[in-house]
Amino acid sequence: MAGYIVVACCTTGCNSSLGSYQSGEVLDAPLRTNIVQQCADYEGMLRNPVIVVHGFLGSKLKNTVTGSKVWGSVSPMDSLFGPNNQHLRDLAINMAKGSKLAELDTDVESYAFLEMVNVQLPGIPIRVNVYEDLLNILRESGYVQYGKPLPTGKHFYSLFPFYYDWRRDLPYNAARLHDYILEKRRYLQSKYQELYGLKNYDVQFDIVAHSMGGLLSRYYLRYGNTDLPTNGSLPELTWSGSKYIDKLLIIGTPNAGYLDTCLELINGLRVAPGAPNYPPAVLGTFATYYQMMPVYGFRSVLYEDDLHGAEVDIFDPETWIMLKWGLADPGQDKILRILLPKINDPAKRREIALDHLAKCLKRAKQFTAAMQVKAAPPADVAMFLFAGDAVETRRTAVVNRQTGKIRVTEYGPGDGKILTSSAYFDLREDGYWTPFLRSPISWRGTFLLHAAHMGITKSSTFNSNASFCLLVTPSVKQDQRDKKSLENHLRIPGNIEYLGDGIFNHSGP
Repeated sequence: MAGYIVVACCTTGCNSSLGSYQSGEVLDAPLRTNIVQQCADYEGMLRNPVIVVHGFLGSKLKNTVTGSKVWGSVSPMDSLFGPNNQHLRDLAINMAKGSKLAELDTDVESYAFLEMVNVQLPGIPIRVNVYEDLLNILRESGYVQYGKPLPTGKHFYSLFPFYYDWRRDLPYNAARLHDYILEKRRYLQSKYQELYGLKNYDVQFDIVAHSMGGLLSRYYLRYGNTDLPTNGSLPELTWSGSKYIDKLLIIGTPNAGYLDTCLELINGLRVAPGAPNYPPAVLGTFATYYQMMPVYGFRSVLYEDDLHGAEVDIFDPETWIMLKWGLADPGQDKILRILLPKINDPAKRREIALDHLAKCLKRAKQFTAAMQVKAAPPADVAMFLFAGDAVETRRTAVVNRQTGKIRVTEYGPGDGKILTSSAYFDLREDGYWTPFLRSPISWRGTFLLHAAHMGITKSSTFNSNASFCLLVTPSVKQDQRDKKSLENHLRIPGNIEYLGDGIFNHSGP
């Protein structure tokens, strides 16, 4: 038999991987063990409820005065040719000199989580999955979604989609998230008292946040509902949001910003093939766009005649005026006439637009600085990162000083929108290389997936690992509570030694 390899077929067939040392089969779906399935079936206070925080464009918007829908479906009629251009006026944030960003645009609000979006092309209606896959994963993991009928045998909700106005300032929305957490906490405390006799139970939440939602959640974790100081300084890093958060799962988040924000603020945005191109002057009213721009030091935007010199200061309003970008582009006055219908003087319209631009850039610079402060979170908080690394993603652009034209010159691994290095917030992008990750974020675990920005949550790898982090991996507080639960179950607390990481040593009879 020398020189031969004998392969024996098992009773399940030669093509089976069962019992095989040689099989190279790759499968798309996991098999859950009985123990993991029991975790999914469990209903009780030992498992944290989950809050889902969507990203940019991820909620439906409506005008509370007229009742008209502002965002949630996409149609060519949403362009400049809609009735009286009302759609563009509703979608843009109001601009007014002397007003803070938080005081603007009180007529439009979010009213629903965007699970699906309807794209109305000529004769071709299309439904695009936005966050339905993510919510399905959590529902299949045993979480009960708020607002849906309670399944048989379930007594309370444990999955809470947090929707917010994604155009507005992230610290502003962090305060809305704080209110939402307190509201759902009171709801669960009342249920736990009713079902288990536990009064004022210390309800902790796990947060699953996608894209820009990860920035919002990280700000809340660090600063709670504290706003950025008006004097331009940084808020005190208190980690006050950690009082209510155990785990934070961040998915495809531009922790160090992403280049497409600049490109879209300069050239406009087409959200789907055949959909209208939203002009720069409309996008330029959104405070959040500026808060997701590439952080200084990543050398994302350079002057083409000075590639080895200082990078373009994209947070300086004078840069935008010099290069005629976005709200500072004189060619956008035709859009400003629509957005500011009561202002007849072009010079006055430009003055208002530049004031709004300066306010947005100032807040963005302050926000990104606050998010770069390096500090480890409290030991009882765990942050997990899920990022794509298999799609060419825009990395570097160069700018012509005379024309302001910007063009992409370099790409890197990412999810098509967010560079992997941005998701990590890998400080080695500043040119100082070391063998190990340098980041202002302390990651408890990281997962790289071969998927695009919205495809990450469709991945079976994401499904398995996100469910494991939520259902099976205990936080510090869950470890402590699990110990008490086990002690009560065995009724011999003196003979149990807690070893940490969910492990107990039972030395008694």
